Amino acid sequence: MEADVLNALNTQTAYMPGGRDRDGHPLVVIPVPFYDNLPWMKGFLETTVKYLLASLSPETVSSGLAVILDAQKCSWRSTRQYIRHVQQLLSCEQMNSFLVIRPDAFWDKNRVENCARQHRKGEPTIISKSRLGKYFDTSELPEELGGIIAYNHEQWIQSREQRIEEFRKSYDKAMGDLENLHLILLDNRTVRASESTAALKSCQQLYGDVQKFLSLVMDGGKKLLVHLTDLHSAKSAVPQDLTDGKTQVDRLLNALDRKQTATNQAWTELERTVEVLQELATLEEGVSHVTSWILTTAESMLNAQLRVGHDVGTADQLRLEHEILELQCWQTYGCYAELLHKIDHFPRRKDTPAYRDLQSQREWMDFVCRSFAQRLERRRNVLITSVRFFRLVAEYFDRTSEVFQSLIMGERVEDYALASANLQKLNENQRMLEMMEKEIIKEGEKLSDVLLMPVKDAVGRDIDVDYSEDISNVRDILDATRSRSRIFADSVELQKLTLDQITHIFKYEQDARTAVKWMSDLHQVMLRSHAHVGATVREIQSQKDEHQTLQETAKGTYNYGCQLLNASLALRQSCKLETAQNIAMTKALQRTWRSFQAVAQEQMTRLRVSAVFHRSVEEQCVKLRELHECVLRIGEIAEQGRRRVRLRKYLATRERLLLEVGRMVRLGRLLKTRLKEPFLLDDRLDA
Repeated sequence: MEADVLNALNTQTAYMPGGRDRDGHPLVVIPVPFYDNLPWMKGFLETTVKYLLASLSPETVSSGLAVILDAQKCSWRSTRQYIRHVQQLLSCEQMNSFLVIRPDAFWDKNRVENCARQHRKGEPTIISKSRLGKYFDTSELPEELGGIIAYNHEQWIQSREQRIEEFRKSYDKAMGDLENLHLILLDNRTVRASESTAALKSCQQLYGDVQKFLSLVMDGGKKLLVHLTDLHSAKSAVPQDLTDGKTQVDRLLNALDRKQTATNQAWTELERTVEVLQELATLEEGVSHVTSWILTTAESMLNAQLRVGHDVGTADQLRLEHEILELQCWQTYGCYAELLHKIDHFPRRKDTPAYRDLQSQREWMDFVCRSFAQRLERRRNVLITSVRFFRLVAEYFDRTSEVFQSLIMGERVEDYALASANLQKLNENQRMLEMMEKEIIKEGEKLSDVLLMPVKDAVGRDIDVDYSEDISNVRDILDATRSRSRIFADSVELQKLTLDQITHIFKYEQDARTAVKWMSDLHQVMLRSHAHVGATVREIQSQKDEHQTLQETAKGTYNYGCQLLNASLALRQSCKLETAQNIAMTKALQRTWRSFQAVAQEQMTRLRVSAVFHRSVEEQCVKLRELHECVLRIGEIAEQGRRRVRLRKYLATRERLLLEVGRMVRLGRLLKTRLKEPFLLDDRLDA
């Protein structure tokens, strides 16, 4: 405790006896000195009040204090000066109540002007000593104010100075030592591997000294905490500053404990750092070895392989050599992957300079290895594309030759089923070869584009590689493939046209045979079902309609067959095939048509004559009946002359009618004879 503070406390210008008002606010007693000591006491009072406020917790101060200004032994002028001074030292929020005690003589003079006004917080309330019972219980007041608390100010100063303040000093020194040690330990985390052992030894000595002193401070703090706890267990009143001091001591002990824990962690971390540095050195050596091998040996081996081949054999050989190179790189790749795993999953701290240095080397190694792997992968893809391109070209040329020999240059096919099968095969082969051609062009252009791309080494520098000869070879092969494709496409289209014509010949002649069969069937239907002649005009008219429909059907069938045979004949002549079969079918169709037409005409003639006969007979029968009725009505005429005229008229009509009847009778006999005769045969028609 500083000397000026101790001197101010010894004057007892303000003290906390340990009591509380009826609302639970801590009591602060401020005795007003005599008038002569007033100027000196104001400075002591200010120092004492500041010390008391600092010894209290913020919660206690913010809840408010119960302040009693003991002005029983001084003048009213001194009291007013002290009131103003106290109001300057303590704010309204810090004073829950402000009581000023005046002697009984003060009340005898009737100075009660303050009592008549409404009281506001922070303003003093002037009362007599006897009225303190309204605000405080007797057990909460010191003996000087009529209470029972035996407050010993010297004992209070001794408790503060010898125990709490001494602990504060020890705490400050221990906390400073811990801070200093903690900073040293943190600084040594960045030490290099060569300096790690010496740094660990120097820190070990300092760490032991700090731990010894810290142990003494912690023991003293715990004893002080026990002492303050015992004070609270006693029945006597305990000042609020000691109550809050217990909480502060407990808080300081916790702070020391936390700082000690942090320092111990830093010490443990330093011990680990020394071990980690050795592991990092081993990893750095591995990273350096992998990086050096990639930049020297691997680059040299890969630079010796730059060609892509000119046919399937050379491309395959280069691909095998590249696979051997990849096998030689696998061991280094394994070391690279192991180093990456160990560095990325390093179980120690990763924020140290040593690890950051290793991380930089790791990133450089990763860049070099990835760049080399990309170049190696690019080389492998180029060779795979080259092998695939040359294989597709060889397969395309072989396949086109095979198709050309088997399906285009083979013997002329006259078997329609075989022609259809060959046409289907030719279409399938053409589609397959077109796809192969597209794939060849795609792979060739891809290979050319890849060869035109710049090549970089493992550190990203451009390498001057001349692929002009390989690119020219690929383009020549693509041109040859396109030329062969055009020639092959023309031959295929011509052969497809021929096979398609043969297929159409087969379909046309097959349909023509069907037409001939239909004509024969219609001819037979005509002979079987349409040779009858009806007995009435209506029946004959129905037969004529059916006969005409049958004729139209037969004519359509004949025309359809002729068109098919004509088309087939034209295709046969175009394909230079024999036409005998086509001519024979044409003759058969025409012969059947002529036979059908002759029978149809004969039947139509019979139907027409029969219709005329039946119609005429019906008309003559009607006329005969009418003539008969007219002759019967002659007898009804009374005049003789008129009957004779009418009779002569009917006789002339009868003669004409009988003449017509005679002709119809002869026509009926001829028709009957004709209907009994059969239709003409085919051989007679040909004759």
